[in-house]
Amino acid sequence: MKRLTALVAVLALPSASVALAASGPGKFQTKLTGNGAKTMHGKLDGTWQIDLSSPTSGHVQLTWDGHRSGGGKYVISGQTITLTPKKGGSCHTRSKYTFTRTGNNLTFTPISDTCTIRKDVLTYGPWTEVG
Repeated sequence: MKRLTALVAVLALPSASVALAASGPGKFQTKLTGNGAKTMHGKLDGTWQIDLSSPTSGHVQLTWDGHRSGGGKYVISGQTITLTPKKGGSCHTRSKYTFTRTGNNLTFTPISDTCTIRKDVLTYGPWTEVG
């Protein structure tokens, strides 16, 4: 019986890893405040949320003070995320970032991004996991 219990425990471990890998980083928020350049002198102030629930790719769900803002698609490969903006948005170019999750926080580090607004919002500070 002990062997069967040990075997069941060992077999359960890969299943737990697969379940964790089946979801993306999750839903996060950050709050921008201040009069500095990274907030466009206060014009970007507010609470921003980003939803990256899919593990490999999906539509970017970005809100600013509860209103849909930005958009487009993302693709995740390892710790790298590539963002492709929607047509007609304020950002016109694709960007690439590395992301790091530490506990409930997510941080973005730009690899390449020519859109200042997107870069400022994503790199302002850590994003904290929500719901």
